[in-house]
Amino acid sequence: MAEEALGIGQRDELLANIRQLSRIVLDRLEQGSKEGTLDQAQIRLLGSIAMKSLGLWQEALNPRPRRGLRKEVRDIEDGISDENAGRSSG
Repeated sequence: MAEEALGIGQRDELLANIRQLSRIVLDRLEQGSKEGTLDQAQIRLLGSIAMKSLGLWQEALNPRPRRGLRKEVRDIEDGISDENAGRSSG
């Protein structure tokens, strides 16, 4: 019982840390986009960090491995990269 409570406490702390990381990254991405202070590499990096933190969030909430999650994340990252490439060339 005590081990289970410790596990729940650690999980809650992990979720809080992931939430904080996600919030910081998304705020910086939004602020940089509005101000135009981010270059394409920084946008891709922050977008990638945000996607990975959301993947960690899902994994922490549902510890069972989800099939296809990595592919789903890669597809989303590729879509973001393609969208950003279209903006810079257009």
